[in-house]
Amino acid sequence: MFKDGAFRIPAVPLVLALAGIIPFAGAAYIIATTDDVILAAQARLWLAVYAAVILSFLGGVRWGLAMTEERVPARTLGLSVLGSLAGWGFVLYGFSKTFSPMLFASVAALFILHWIWDALAGGRAPAWYQGVRTLATLGAVSSLLAAAYI
Repeated sequence: MFKDGAFRIPAVPLVLALAGIIPFAGAAYIIATTDDVILAAQARLWLAVYAAVILSFLGGVRWGLAMTEERVPARTLGLSVLGSLAGWGFVLYGFSKTFSPMLFASVAALFILHWIWDALAGGRAPAWYQGVRTLATLGAVSSLLAAAYI
């Protein structure tokens, strides 16, 4: 399933991906440990918004890779915006109702689906992209699930 060299990740992308996990893990940590109801609610908002931003980023990566193809695949371009739209929808839903456990579990599922798409898709991404995506997805999904079930 993993490409050869998937985990020979250059230092800069590795450090940036690990740094990108900090907002996920930090928000989940606050949700899990604080007794302050307002701070916990703020941390849920931070987590939902950051997850939406990162889903948008992943869609942008997909869009960028699709543009390198000789014939731009309309299906890939269309699918690449779904994460942004879903993330935005989750944030709006959270504002109107609540940032519930089901919301965070659903966002975690979106990250897993996007990872599967990236893992199965061909394209011109370097082999290490699969490894860095795997590490970042593990960090994001574990944080979202922790926030959902703590």
